[in-house]
Amino acid sequence: MWRRKPAVAGSFYPSDPGKLTADIDIYLNNAAEIGINGELFGLIVPHAGYVYSGPVAAYSYNLLKGLGVRVAVVLAPCHRARFDGASVIPSGLYATPLGDVTIDEAIGSELVKKTRIKFIREAHDSEHSLEVQVPFLQRVLGDFTLVPIVVGTTDLAMCRSLAAEMAEVLAGEERRFVVVISTDLSHYHPYEEARRIDGVFIETLKRYDTGDLYSSLSADRSQACGEGPVLTGLELGSRMGASRVEVLKYANSGDTAGGRDQVVGYLAAAIVK
Repeated sequence: MWRRKPAVAGSFYPSDPGKLTADIDIYLNNAAEIGINGELFGLIVPHAGYVYSGPVAAYSYNLLKGLGVRVAVVLAPCHRARFDGASVIPSGLYATPLGDVTIDEAIGSELVKKTRIKFIREAHDSEHSLEVQVPFLQRVLGDFTLVPIVVGTTDLAMCRSLAAEMAEVLAGEERRFVVVISTDLSHYHPYEEARRIDGVFIETLKRYDTGDLYSSLSADRSQACGEGPVLTGLELGSRMGASRVEVLKYANSGDTAGGRDQVVGYLAAAIVK
């Protein structure tokens, strides 16, 4: 059994459990609890260091309070490699300073049977974009199981195929689950330019048309480092009854903890049935 150990504790977020708990709780308490019109299917959350993106991520994670979610399916990009399809850890434990989370073997063992989904350990070893979501989930959900998926492609056709395979596995799931999509938006533009580029992404995202979104990203009219997870998650949502995206919060690092000469954009949003 593999126990995936923290790779970015102490850099992206505190390694001390008490400090980590306190920081997450501050982010959650400071973020407005925004209601949505419909049933929550998924979340879009950023994945930078907590001092930069934690205040935005908290807007999404506040939606999970009291919903009775038992399974979190996290779709995250791979920052160090590209590969066809996706990689899921099918079983074991996912460790953070707050403790070990059980990986959902019932779902994971079915996903790795699919054509385009496999287990590539190297895709998970040092991937921060998935890891930083887990402590937030631990604080808002308590006892839950995790389905950690790293998406290795940005190709729309492949993302649609991945969504179809995931939907086949999740269609019969009786436990309440949420899909968490990990992405940051534009990188290293001046503050106002970043807001303009990210505004294009947000307006396109709200139309819930993956073809339009893919075209916008491919033409560099908008930017997202989690393009593959976003496209896959939207397609998965569409197959499982979701039809709308509700924006909860947008900010960039110039608003949270950095200068404004080169910023990174962050979005919190809900995918709703």
